[in-house]
Amino acid sequence: MAPYQNDTLPIRVRVQDLLARMTTQEKISQVNQHLYGWQSYTRYGSEFTLTDQFKAHVAWGGGLGALYGLFRADPWSGRTLENGIPAAQSATVSNMVQQYVITHSRLGIPALIVEEAPHGHQVLGAVSYPTNLGKSNSFDPALVAQCAQLQAAELAAKGVHLALVSTLDLLKDPRWGRSEETFGESPTLAAAYTQAIIRGFQGNLITDDCFLDHPADADRHVGVVIKHLIGQGDTLGGHNAGTVPLGEREVREVYGPLVASIRHAVGVMAAYNDIDGVPCHANQQLLTRWLRTANHFQGLVMADGTALDRLTDLTGSVAAAAQQALTAGVDLSLWDDVYTHIDQALAADPTLMTALDTAVARVLAVKFLLGLFDRPLVSPSEAAKLPKIITASHQANAKLAVESMTLVKNNGVLPLARNQKVAVIGPHTASIYDWLGDYTAPQAPDQFTSLTDAVRPYASQVCTALGSQLRVGVPDQDYRWLDEAEDCASESDAVILTLGGSSARAFDMHFLTNGALAAPQGNTDTGENVDLADLSLSADQLSLLRVIKNTGKPLIVVMVQGRPYDIRPVLAIADAVLLAWYPGQAGPQAVADILFGQTTPTGRLAISYPRSSGQLPVYYYQRHAAKNADYLDESGAPLLPFGAGLDYTTWIVHSLSLTHDLIEQRTAITVTAANTGQYDSSLPLLLFGRFRGTTVLPREKQLLATRRVTIPAGQKQTVTFTVPDTALTYYDAHMRSVLPDQVTFSVGDQTQTITTRYFHVKEN
Repeated sequence: MAPYQNDTLPIRVRVQDLLARMTTQEKISQVNQHLYGWQSYTRYGSEFTLTDQFKAHVAWGGGLGALYGLFRADPWSGRTLENGIPAAQSATVSNMVQQYVITHSRLGIPALIVEEAPHGHQVLGAVSYPTNLGKSNSFDPALVAQCAQLQAAELAAKGVHLALVSTLDLLKDPRWGRSEETFGESPTLAAAYTQAIIRGFQGNLITDDCFLDHPADADRHVGVVIKHLIGQGDTLGGHNAGTVPLGEREVREVYGPLVASIRHAVGVMAAYNDIDGVPCHANQQLLTRWLRTANHFQGLVMADGTALDRLTDLTGSVAAAAQQALTAGVDLSLWDDVYTHIDQALAADPTLMTALDTAVARVLAVKFLLGLFDRPLVSPSEAAKLPKIITASHQANAKLAVESMTLVKNNGVLPLARNQKVAVIGPHTASIYDWLGDYTAPQAPDQFTSLTDAVRPYASQVCTALGSQLRVGVPDQDYRWLDEAEDCASESDAVILTLGGSSARAFDMHFLTNGALAAPQGNTDTGENVDLADLSLSADQLSLLRVIKNTGKPLIVVMVQGRPYDIRPVLAIADAVLLAWYPGQAGPQAVADILFGQTTPTGRLAISYPRSSGQLPVYYYQRHAAKNADYLDESGAPLLPFGAGLDYTTWIVHSLSLTHDLIEQRTAITVTAANTGQYDSSLPLLLFGRFRGTTVLPREKQLLATRRVTIPAGQKQTVTFTVPDTALTYYDAHMRSVLPDQVTFSVGDQTQTITTRYFHVKEN
């Protein structure tokens, strides 16, 4: 037995032994994730065979570093319910792939199976959760962690090792098509969700202790690769993969908490954008000095899809691009050609072998950590757990869908009375795909309930109509659709109308080599590479809104959306407005349950909701400056502030008090929340801090902590937040991390100010 095969040895020893045995080509293979996974197999009925293309790629490298998207099913991959991999056969196919890779690797090195899981595994038969922008409204990291734990169990039962999950992008400009993938605008909240997702997927797989110094444990694990490092939500004009002209202070203060939050992740994916002119994939300051040296990150850095090929525009050659990426700290490629030509870079600069060895060592270390060498295949007993895991996931998903929705208007019409005639109208009534967001697999009929069917048990009679399309109307149909919707509404006692957008992809669409839409197509107006200049709803939707209003029936609008649209016309006309975001498979049922009072709406906005694209940006932590905040023709304030949201009960927050502990170097902020209404419910409490007495322009306010409390009707609860002194620092005029002179804490309308002159925080 070679040392690298001995599972009692520390991972570091096993890596060093294996690395010393490898040829240059075998090393190059380990840092490559070149092949699209769905190109690896062919399905004939219920039988699967490996393709010649897959076998040739394994032969090229003498093995395989990683394989992305083996199970992926969607219009880009071309995998459907008929030719994709059913959930029940996932373990069989992954074992087939793994067995082939191991037996065709001279040293028996297994491959990492890598999959997309931004809001559930993007495969046939999986649970589709709300997209992040909806999840963020729950202010419930514990529930998000529970859902992540269930996803990890699902992936493990299928033979997956790495899950790609977006958490680091901030919604600074909602014109950006990928807004739905963000946890909103707050770095504090996004960091909390990031840590929850890492904890849910990985448990304590990586701690502050260096995992290389210990043997791998006996279990198989699923690691999470957190996306994207960093700044994608700050691109100019909301352009996908655009430029980010942020200075060092802004990057450190805004994105510092996010970089710190990924410390225990198995992996992180670099972002397409640059920061102040330096592409993230070629940014050694970001990927090595800040990520690894300053924040002690131990995992691997993965490239985004074909991002390394984009470096050739900067470098002029694939060899130079490979040299830049390896030197910066990119350990694993994704679909690009650049890393397949590392041999050319080595020929030009043999000293690059040190950087290659470092990258290979990180890939191998992760493979040892996740148990690939010691337990490379899924056992029958593990695979048999999948149906039970899926059932538990649906239950957690139903709860998360309800918590993700935010009620922003209610003139008393909600909750709706039961056993009346209800009209369900709108462009989202025809297709579940309009509810699910980008990165979604084909859906079987038994995976969801339509909004119409979800409403039926609550109503005596239900009629339904499309009313309009989302973006692209059909001239000879538009008036007929409007007439049908008007007739349906007129015959009903109340109307539920869906408006908003869609990230749905169709099999006749055209895609770029990284899976993004090649150009605007059909009614899809959200998702990767689908950016907007104007946040207004389409004219057809607004016409439908007015027609339904003119019937005089109570009107409840449900906004199904992956970004905030201009809803001023909706708020002016509707009796109630519920922001459902893209709520996943359980979304239609969650909407019905909320509207009829089966559950209460508890979501709160994780963004500052803009009035229009003309007033952007409106995020809450902009710097406090002596400026005219308003425009001649528009208010500068958001339409709805961060944290806004209504409930069926009423709340009073009172009795805020402060206590600072000089020894523990922390402040305790205590507040009481009282449920003074008639419904049991939950309330997200948000603690903000406002700094004053600084040497640079301070921010208007900063979110310091959140707490979600559940309180029965007529009762109250006292909550204590604990804030360390280190959380109250800012970067001063000399780029030192120091305390302001004063901090004003606030929860709701309760405020208290504390002077920091006796606090103890070391300057750096």
